Amino acid sequence: MKLEVKDMSCGGCASAITRAVTDADPAAKVDVDMTTRTVKIDSGLSAQRVAALIEAAGFHPMLSPSPAD
Repeated sequence: MKLEVKDMSCGGCASAITRAVTDADPAAKVDVDMTTRTVKIDSGLSAQRVAALIEAAGFHPMLSPSPAD
């Protein structure tokens, strides 16, 4: 899944988001792109659960459509 996190502005933000997701799912893969302010997450958790975790960390994620591979 890919999420836009427009209020993510620094490495500390990226670390907080990564930690929020991996604390709930240690096997999750989190790829943060600060340039586009997006986070790509490969996890067994639902998109709604991941968004809730990121919101609980103080950010405002929006699910973004992923292009077809």
